[in-house]
Amino acid sequence: MLTKQTALIPKLYNNRQKFMQMKKIIFSDNTLWGLLNFRSGVINYFIKKEFEIVLVAPHDPLVDLSTIPEGAKYVQIELRNISRNPFSDIRYFRTLKSIYRNENPDYIFHYTIKPNIYGTFAAHSLGIRSSSMVAGLGHIFSSNSVVNLIARKMFKYAMRFSEYIFVLNQSNRDTLISRNVVDKEKIIWLYGGEGVNLEKFSVQESPNNEKVVFLMVTRLLFEKGYTEYVNAAQKLKEKAEFRIMGPIYEHPSGVPLSKIKEDESNGAIKYIEYSPFVTSQMASADCIVLPSFYGEGLSRVLMEGLAMGKPIICTDIPGCRETVDDAVNGFLCLPRDLDSLIRACEKFIALTTGERLEMGIESRKKAERIFDEKLVIKKYLSIIETN
Repeated sequence: MLTKQTALIPKLYNNRQKFMQMKKIIFSDNTLWGLLNFRSGVINYFIKKEFEIVLVAPHDPLVDLSTIPEGAKYVQIELRNISRNPFSDIRYFRTLKSIYRNENPDYIFHYTIKPNIYGTFAAHSLGIRSSSMVAGLGHIFSSNSVVNLIARKMFKYAMRFSEYIFVLNQSNRDTLISRNVVDKEKIIWLYGGEGVNLEKFSVQESPNNEKVVFLMVTRLLFEKGYTEYVNAAQKLKEKAEFRIMGPIYEHPSGVPLSKIKEDESNGAIKYIEYSPFVTSQMASADCIVLPSFYGEGLSRVLMEGLAMGKPIICTDIPGCRETVDDAVNGFLCLPRDLDSLIRACEKFIALTTGERLEMGIESRKKAERIFDEKLVIKKYLSIIETN
């Protein structure tokens, strides 16, 4: 007589056989930097399992091509992320379809809005299985302009052909379900976001700074809370040092370099040009700050800060709040509220060295409990092992 456990053996064996037969996976994104920064752990895992890995993304000036993992093939594609020109989007779709046809992968993972839409259409037209990640809902869900309404309808239609949809926080999950954008049965909620390598981002000794050092690491966009951070820095510059690091983006919400230099010359902030060596800058800071008021997926920088044992100050919004237990491993503040951000910074400045150390310990515990990327890899495996 078969037991429940023995009855499962054939199913598990068949799933394992399917996994072993798979040979090629495509990761398709709107930036190469995004693939290497957020998904390197997943990519390297499949390379070690002897999969052919193909990265499809536009050329990215932030990326040194020598940093692409050995064993991964990079296919460059032209994509205008913020363009609303339908002809450029059609060219992007056709190029994706050509790449997918030539590569003939077993599975494709898409990231960000345009790859989610056009990549899913291309994969479906070729009979290739694919899934999508909604790293954040983005501008198409923030207003009801004609362009956004059209984009939402296209996204909703494309998701009919995506096997699964990753989301990084409950707010995004609830929005997609309540608006009937996707079938809730397709949603995979990554509770710890895309995770972080807990070995790479290990606990760092607390710096011995003369003044408290706050560090904001982000794409330099106003919606990330740039103005609030600078104004808080201007108010508290006698008590603490406020550093900011990140790439400058050509974007409607982008902060011009001239504005950054002006704020630096006024003594409010210290600007650090973006480089791959983010960890050394984070190690030298006492606290990581992100006063974003734009819906995040789940902030990578904050997760890395947790893994390094750093206290966090961030806004109480989806994609940020998940990283902080208020007054335990950091402080929450209200979005677009300068006084709230200043109060949070003042609370941290007033802590003793021992209290800051204890907050850092709690941050690392939270990273180990929730944000280990090994948990994310298991989700990827669960997808490609399904029928």
